[in-house]
Formats: sequence, structure tokens, C-alpha cells
Amino acid sequence: MKNISPYIIRSITYTVDLERISDEVYLNETGHNIELLKQFFTESGFFIRTVRINVKCISTDERLSPFLYINKMLQLSHFCRELDVRWFNICFDLCNCSEKNIKNLTHIGYETLRKCSNSFVNFIVAKEGEIFPLAARHVSGIISKISKISSNGYDNFRAGVSLNPVQGTPFFPFSYATHDGSFSIALETTQSATRVLRENPDCNLSQARELLKDVISAGVVSVDQLGKEFETIHGLRYNGIDFSLAPFPDEKVSVIELISLLGVETLGAPGSTFITSYLTDILKSILVEYSIRGVGFNGVMYSLLEDHLMCESNDRRLLSVDTIIGYSALCGCGLDMVPLPGTFLEEELASIILDVAAISTRLNKPLGVRVLPIPNREANEFTKFDSDFLTNTRVLSLKNHYCKTRLLELDSFKYTTKKG
Repeated sequence: MKNISPYIIRSITYTVDLERISDEVYLNETGHNIELLKQFFTESGFFIRTVRINVKCISTDERLSPFLYINKMLQLSHFCRELDVRWFNICFDLCNCSEKNIKNLTHIGYETLRKCSNSFVNFIVAKEGEIFPLAARHVSGIISKISKISSNGYDNFRAGVSLNPVQGTPFFPFSYATHDGSFSIALETTQSATRVLRENPDCNLSQARELLKDVISAGVVSVDQLGKEFETIHGLRYNGIDFSLAPFPDEKVSVIELISLLGVETLGAPGSTFITSYLTDILKSILVEYSIRGVGFNGVMYSLLEDHLMCESNDRRLLSVDTIIGYSALCGCGLDMVPLPGTFLEEELASIILDVAAISTRLNKPLGVRVLPIPNREANEFTKFDSDFLTNTRVLSLKNHYCKTRLLELDSFKYTTKKG
């Protein structure tokens, strides 16, 4: 084995076709390909946290049988356990759907989460310059329903809303792919970025930029080249890499520590928007300069319940739903892992989804919404998760104002992006 790399692969995400999940030959082939991927990257010196399965996106089909699809999810859940694959994710495309089919697809998503504890689901409500308010309204209703599966609202951790997703996105629950047998990689970069800033506490922003580019690009280039090499050798499509600056709660890895090392006290303090832009620009420059096959977000991920220092900012009341949405114009994932009052209005959540969708569509960038309504908790009360993976924090407040019903009944809204 080669020397162990200081860079960690957060996940290798492999895409399967649910229609073929009952085929024993197909399952054996899938298992073989996953083992090849694990072996290849491990022998190349990388530690792999997880290998995950992503289900090829399911889109509109008036003939679909929810019962049939849910049975296939149960088969896939069992298959993942046999392969020692921790999680699988299924993406539902609600764009250009009839209301009947939106109800069918959201019902399948809900039942999948309820019956398969190793499942994630992802609902697309905006893509290709179009936003679908009707889909946002129904997704808000299903988020409310999911929040009641358990007593503490934990299960919406496994449910996301995608806005203009990028083919091959590896991060759960926003993963999205349409190519059977393809794979994507999520690489951890926050640890190495934080380490180099700790070792150079007196550097200015220009010096820090060069240090960060060097240390992040070293891991990214290596993994990207290996992905392309694997594609050539084994014929499996390599979608690309997402090397977003993201927290990792199990080891107290925080993106907020990174911005504080750059001179901003904490997220929510003045300078937060600037430093978010600064870090995002570094990541985007790496994509271009090194011709990286990028997928997903490749940005700064402010994921509240997964970042213990962001939770400290929230406990100091430096954050709100609006401020986090504002950062999404420059950061990676949008409104992510945000606890809300359990008595929220579905129309208000649908309106919030439309706000993030508008930013995503206007800026032509992928974003997501993942919120956790907490049963029996009001604004400014604290969550009570019994999990090493999440940090308890105060529930954010809502305004109890929302778009009028007639707006939420629109089939779609398309932005005009012509100049002049």
C-alpha cells in the first residue's frame, strides 16, 4: 500500500437503477464495482469514510405504482446492508409533474424514510431556469409529515429539497445522478485548510489565499486524476468531485473555525459575507486552473446542526433564517440543517423554498433546503438530539407570513435571463 494521504474521502457515491434492483446479475455486478472502487482508492493511499448508493433520479410517470416502488426501496435497503453500504439516497424530480404525480412521488419518499432507516430522499423543485411553486408547496407538507416520524424531529436530517442540482452531486441528501453505474467523490478539505492557517497565524489574506490554494488543490488534483484513471481502466463513468469546505461533526471539524482564523470572529459577525466570498473564490479558481471535473456545490457549507461552532453563533442569536439564506448567494449548500418550530406553517416553508430557489435560479448555481421542524419546540427553545453527529442549538424563529395561496398553485415560473 502507498503512504496514507492526509486527505480523506468523505464518500464515494455510486449510482444504481431502481428498475434493475431485482436482477441478481445486476446486483452482483453492482457489488463487484463498489468493491473495485473501495480497493482502488484505498490502495492509492486514501482513507474512505463511507461508500454510498445513489438511486438514478425518478421523474414523472403517471403509471407509477407507489407500492411497487416502496417494495424496491426495501430490497435496496437490504442490499445495502449486505454490502456494508451505510446509506442510500433516492432523488425525485417533481418538475413538470402533475399534482397527482407530485403526491405519488412525495408519498413514496415519505414511506421510504419511514420504512428504511438507512435511506435519504431528495426532492427537486427547480431546474433549468424554472421554479415549480406547486411542488414546493407539496414538499413543505411532506416535511411536516416527516417531522412526526420520531419525537425529536430527527428524520428530516434525511430529507432534502434540491434547486437546480448538478448531475453527479455526491453529498447526501442532495445527491443527484442520471447515469447508472457512475460514481462521484466528496473530498474533505476543511481539515487541511484549517491546519495550514493554524501553522501560519500571521499571514495576510493574499498569503493565506496562496497557502489555501496549494493545500486544497494538492488533494483535489490527486483524487480527480485517480477518478479519471479508474474510469479509463474499468469503464465506469466518473462524474467528478465535490471538495466543498464542509463540517464533520464526529471530529468537531468546523467551517466556522476556518473563517475565524481568517479574521472574522464568527459567522454572523461583520465580514462574514466577504470571507464567504473569499473562500468560495479560492475553490472556484482551483476548478478552473487545474481543469478539475467538478460536480455538486464546491463551495462553503454552512450546515447548522452539523457545525458546533456555527451552533454557538446561533445560540448567541447572530443567525436567522434570512441571514443564512443571504449567505447562500455566495456559499455552497443553501439553507441546511436548520431547526424550526414544530408548529410552522407549511405555506411559509414553501415560500422560504421559493426564496432559495430564486437565488439558485438567478445565479445559476445548485442550492438546497434541509430544515428540521422540531415537535413541541418553539423558537429559541433548544433541540434535544441524543446524537454525537448533531450539536443541540436553539430553534430559529419564523415570521408567520407567506406567499398567497394562488402563487403556490402555479405549475411553474420561468426566469428570463436575457441581458439588456
